[in-house]
Amino acid sequence: MKVRLADYVADFLVKHGVTDVFSVVGGGAMHLNDALGHNENLKVTYNHHEQACAIAAEAYARIDNRIAAVCVTTGPGGTNALTGVVGGWLDSIPMFIISGQVRYDTTSRYALQYTETPLRAMGDQEYDIVKSVSNMTKYATMIEDPNDIRYALEKAWHLATTGRPGPVWIDIPVNFQGGYIETDELKGYDPEEDDKLLPPEVDMDTIKTVIERRLA
Repeated sequence: MKVRLADYVADFLVKHGVTDVFSVVGGGAMHLNDALGHNENLKVTYNHHEQACAIAAEAYARIDNRIAAVCVTTGPGGTNALTGVVGGWLDSIPMFIISGQVRYDTTSRYALQYTETPLRAMGDQEYDIVKSVSNMTKYATMIEDPNDIRYALEKAWHLATTGRPGPVWIDIPVNFQGGYIETDELKGYDPEEDDKLLPPEVDMDTIKTVIERRLA
């Protein structure tokens, strides 16, 4: 079935129990803004600043014990959200951040195919946010092929909620957001790819022993 990628993202969130999104709209996220805002199963709260979006999502998870999504635009829209994301990272709070990005063919990543010059930016208001958030998220990726969206969403959700929880971040170029994908052809994610890296579970006897020694 063909669907707009942005609508696929919104439907994914709904299917995984997300009911609330915190957002500041922007041109780089226009199709995401449209899809999330028009999905009847999502309540989108529009904040005045992206930092407030991330902090609201952090508080939401603390109070309701459920994940909220954050949707911001490219460039400063993403960087403004970092303080709240750091808070989620340090305190093991799950958070699902989706950011808009300039057209993929105007990103510095795309330009690397044609030049050896390491461009800092090429597109209008472009910034490769993944480079900044990789050290404060359990998973961060830019969608470079629309057909990777299912894999990225499933992996992000699994990692955000498995083991030690934490924020995840998916960056989606605006031309991919508005494009259509064939859902039957999308590659899925196998949790075993990452679960084998998890440390073994600690039994209660070990936990009690550690606590007793600390209190002794």
